[in-house]
Amino acid sequence: MPPSSSVAVHVARNARKFPKRTALIGERGRRTYAQLDEEATRLANYLLAQGMAAGDKVTLLAKSSINWVVAFVAIAKIRAVCVPLNYRLMPDDIANSIADAKCKFVLTTADFQASHLAKVALPQALIDDDAAGPHGLRAILESHAPEIPPQRYSDDDLQIIMFTGGTTGRSKGVMLRNRQVFCNTVHEALDTDMTERDNTILATPLHHAAALNCWLLPHLYLGACATIMTDYSAPKMIDMIAQHQVTNGFAPPSVARELYLAAQDAPEKLATFRRWYIGGGVLGPKDRERIHALVPGSKIYYQYGLTEAGVIVTVLKEEDYHLAPDSIGRPFVNFEVKIARDDLTDATLGEEGEILVRGPSVMEGYFERPDATAEVFHQGWLRTGDMGAMDENGYVYFHDRLKDMVKTGGLNVYSQEVERALQKFPAVREVAIIGLPSEKWGEEVVAVVVARDGMSVDADELIAFAKANLASYKAPKRVVVIPYDEMPINYSGKIVKRDLRARIAQKIAS
Repeated sequence: MPPSSSVAVHVARNARKFPKRTALIGERGRRTYAQLDEEATRLANYLLAQGMAAGDKVTLLAKSSINWVVAFVAIAKIRAVCVPLNYRLMPDDIANSIADAKCKFVLTTADFQASHLAKVALPQALIDDDAAGPHGLRAILESHAPEIPPQRYSDDDLQIIMFTGGTTGRSKGVMLRNRQVFCNTVHEALDTDMTERDNTILATPLHHAAALNCWLLPHLYLGACATIMTDYSAPKMIDMIAQHQVTNGFAPPSVARELYLAAQDAPEKLATFRRWYIGGGVLGPKDRERIHALVPGSKIYYQYGLTEAGVIVTVLKEEDYHLAPDSIGRPFVNFEVKIARDDLTDATLGEEGEILVRGPSVMEGYFERPDATAEVFHQGWLRTGDMGAMDENGYVYFHDRLKDMVKTGGLNVYSQEVERALQKFPAVREVAIIGLPSEKWGEEVVAVVVARDGMSVDADELIAFAKANLASYKAPKRVVVIPYDEMPINYSGKIVKRDLRARIAQKIAS
């Protein structure tokens, strides 16, 4: 591993190599590589003046913006550890994560300082463009030097602690070192055809592992450009793609569907958008057809990963789609995937089991959680908690999150298999399969559906369609149709099934 795996080194190198090239485009301006490096250096000197040092943990709590990236690079410049937090969490959850990570300083914005950090007794600075006072970004950039004392960057420096969603208890902090983040950066660049001439759009928040690790950091490494959305909406995203000639971007399937629906009357706005990175849900063949019809010649890279893997594990490339259309592709370069039975012995080809992964970007563990770390590793392999299978050509098939599998009548039903089948029904826009308690079946398969605009979904027709395409026990026993705005979709574009179960159970009971 070369001694250049820190993002601070990448940005400084590109500031020398491409000083006038645009590195970042935001909703309130842009920065060249030279400007990004200088601003990050000045903020880094401020952090040093506040007593921060290598290995110290610094919370970053803010919406996505150019200043968010400046702050991230500044933290890396002094070899400190960035702890990016989800600003949509409750104040108590944020305070718990800050305490769990043993943070010593907070970089935030005025709104979150007032609403989310009242219980956090740590020194804080504001990275708003218009923040006043000596601890506001404007004063910091004006009063600190554009050169930093020499730093001895190491591949083993801890770069990020990223907290998981905490859906099964208190959130855990995933530790990723420079070398692990760098390996994911290189994997993305190599396996998805990124170049220094690219411009990616970041529509999901930067505290999320996909936006940060898989699109921002590879583009900063290559000397490419990143266009940052502070608040997502499909029309605004389309306008920014057109205005800034964006070439690629990440879109969960729900966001991809919003995009092609919103762009139908002005497809020329997406003319430069050549590569769609999609993951986190089911993308049906009709979705692919609509994307290709809207942007002829564009390519879809369907990806699978998890924060603990640092992030992306597999990719189904456009040219491989016809070989394994229902798969999540093959492992990235330098990655391995295998399927394990319940007793953790190796499954045979085609046999269902838990997906285990191994590669150089996989985390070493959860911060100060050795027991939780031990639970997710087996002989050097990361246990994903996801169920799947592998075929004879090395393509991996994702079946379900283990916790989302429906057990009905003593049989296992994988929600994604049913969702994939129902996505082919012409009137279905979004669908989520959940299990609800049943005296007869233990759990019954329930399809929660959003209809396409101007269409309706008949429950009996959809159930009959499912039975014609699946084993009968996998077909939903019940169909619930809801408006799109009632489907609980989180900041990363994924349907939050725990919330959906609670809502639908209450809806049925009433």
